[in-house]
Amino acid sequence: MYKLMIAFIAVTLFAACTTIETPKDMSLFNGTNLDNWVVENDGQFSVENGVLKVNRGTGWLRSADVFSDFTLLMEFRFLEAEANSGIFVRTGPTSNDDENGWPNNGYQVQCMDIITGKAPLATLIPYGAPPFDPESDLDALAKAYKPLGQWQAYEITCTGETMVVKLNGMQITTATSIKNLKGHIGIQGEHGLLEFRKIDLKPMPQSQQ
Repeated sequence: MYKLMIAFIAVTLFAACTTIETPKDMSLFNGTNLDNWVVENDGQFSVENGVLKVNRGTGWLRSADVFSDFTLLMEFRFLEAEANSGIFVRTGPTSNDDENGWPNNGYQVQCMDIITGKAPLATLIPYGAPPFDPESDLDALAKAYKPLGQWQAYEITCTGETMVVKLNGMQITTATSIKNLKGHIGIQGEHGLLEFRKIDLKPMPQSQQ
């Protein structure tokens, strides 16, 4: 009887484990159109020759869905010196009622073609979200940066209250005490010319959330 009970418990636990589904990786940009995205506040975004283009303008491009814990992989390039944009993560759907129309409850990973100054590439900027604790390695940023016109790669990982930003494989920024635990992904329009050719998302398995 004892052995039967042990076997029953083992089978039950195994069945419970196998019912936990591992989320599938997904591509948020299909290379053809802006399906599953919402253009906010007259943002100037388009798709041409398989790339997503930021055509200056303001506003932002918002994912239709919200996400919690994930790794976001993006490939982008600047088409002019100091071209300016930003990547929004864990961001609410609402925006400021002003001429820019940017989000008012989220976080922005800087995506501007500068590696010095107050808010260089791969640093984290609050957009109305609660305060957080960021640390950035600007020496690593200088090594990771690729010159104007070359494709760059972001790897942005959100896990619980921690966010990690890597540029071209090098860790640049770590932020803790992130209080927005889910939200939209977005791309900012800030008068810059940029292109994106890859926007992939790897959700965390339930056991890691």
